[in-house]
Amino acid sequence: MLAMVSEERKRVADSPWTVYHVLGSSSNLDEIERDMIDLEGCDYHQVQLGFVIEGGRSRWLTHAEISGGVIRAIQTGAKRHLVGTLTPWSMRP
Repeated sequence: MLAMVSEERKRVADSPWTVYHVLGSSSNLDEIERDMIDLEGCDYHQVQLGFVIEGGRSRWLTHAEISGGVIRAIQTGAKRHLVGTLTPWSMRP
């Protein structure tokens, strides 16, 4: 991931840029952020995808929930945004 981002960065050399990194429920956000910290001029954000609990059962997010959550993350500018829930982990589908 970092290599791909670095290559793209070379194309826009001096311009500040923003990345919204969409990650899965089991991703270690702190570890991933440490790998991305050296990207010069980058305003780095993370969007973590969880799951939904309905009627005592859990399911993965729908495409509409994912895209809506990413749009909300961009609109708010939050450094970290969770779509759905991660708890209780034992109910993860």
